[in-house]
Amino acid sequence: RADTPAPKQMAKHVTECRRVKMTDFFTRLAVAIGLGLAAAPAAAQGVFTPPDGCTAFLTVQSRSCTVSHYWTCEADPQGTHWRLTMDEEGPAGLSYSDAEFRWLLQYGLRLGTTSSLIEPEEDPASITELFATGTDTMVFSTLTTGPGIQPIQRDYTGFDSLTGEVVTIDGHELERTEFRYEYDIGIGPRIVQGNQYVSREWRLFFGGEEIVTAPDGSEHEFTLSPPV
Repeated sequence: RADTPAPKQMAKHVTECRRVKMTDFFTRLAVAIGLGLAAAPAAAQGVFTPPDGCTAFLTVQSRSCTVSHYWTCEADPQGTHWRLTMDEEGPAGLSYSDAEFRWLLQYGLRLGTTSSLIEPEEDPASITELFATGTDTMVFSTLTTGPGIQPIQRDYTGFDSLTGEVVTIDGHELERTEFRYEYDIGIGPRIVQGNQYVSREWRLFFGGEEIVTAPDGSEHEFTLSPPV
């Protein structure tokens, strides 16, 4: 369920800043880094500074050379967080999730797309349920819009379950999960399944190994840098 690479290394960075509205920050961020103009010098130096009014709490670096920066903001609802993902070409995606790890907003910075959760969901994703029972099911939809494209609704069904395996990275425990979800892409279902990692400490998912099955039955395997 996570589109975040699993961590090779984790580090906490705490920065106290002034209060601002995240909408103001995102407007500046999307315009600037979507054009590759902002954050590039900082990324080159291995430095990330969250927007004013926000506190960075985690940086995840994967073996596939992607880096994700996480932060929370005073003006946002409690339990929500932002994540900026960067690769060798610069910033790629910005996402906003809540304490249950529901996909509230996802921004494709290079194509200018916005994917938003359609509420209320039939069966909302719940990381609380996963931790309490070992399994969580979900049925929800997202709406994607962007320049030059018709709005696209994706209807997801899936589950997460704990396998009982625990790994430790930089002193932080991550639990291995099994997951599966699917959604129709107009010519049939696209199925994504495999293993990920979840943190009780941060209430976050991290990527692992997955297999994507296309409507024609072809399969593509991805290893999103699981921790070892």
